[in-house]
Amino acid sequence: MNIVTVKINGVEYNLKGEEQDEYLHKVAGYVDKKVKNILENNNKLSTSSAAILSAVNIVDDMFKKQREYEEFLEKVEQIQKKQKAYEEEVASLKGQLKHMEEYNTELQLKLKSNTNSQYLQQKEDELSNISKEMEIMQKTAQEYMKENIELKSQNKEIKFQLQSYKYKILDLQHKLMENQISLAVEKKQNNPLLNDNTK
Repeated sequence: MNIVTVKINGVEYNLKGEEQDEYLHKVAGYVDKKVKNILENNNKLSTSSAAILSAVNIVDDMFKKQREYEEFLEKVEQIQKKQKAYEEEVASLKGQLKHMEEYNTELQLKLKSNTNSQYLQQKEDELSNISKEMEIMQKTAQEYMKENIELKSQNKEIKFQLQSYKYKILDLQHKLMENQISLAVEKKQNNPLLNDNTK
């Protein structure tokens, strides 16, 4: 357990926590900045009122980050669903291509063994049409695979951002906790009745 002495709005406080000294100073600095900004905008406020408004601002920041985090989660889920659909479509196209290649091979064998010119022409036309369809399907499959790669890249980037938001939310939660402790200490120091009871 670390104990660090910090200053918030000119008053010294002892912070206790499992975190490193640097982190506890950072939390106190954040709260100090919030309190001073509020007092600068309205110098008639008491320190306790400024501390409460600071807590409200910190919670507001935390809720906004939480909402952004949830929106990113939804976006990741949508991308994963789309990615799965593309993968299924690509698998289906590969199956169709394989079937058409087999049919194409079968037609070529029949063409070699048949001497009827009309039949040959008909099968050559079928073969030409199949070849065109195969080209189209191959292009479509390539497009799906390309988009799938892009989706994977986006997914990776969003996961990184999600991790960043997790850390930001944890940081804001720590700041809120320290602000509540500071407010309790400030109330105790400013309330003569509480000070008398402790003697």
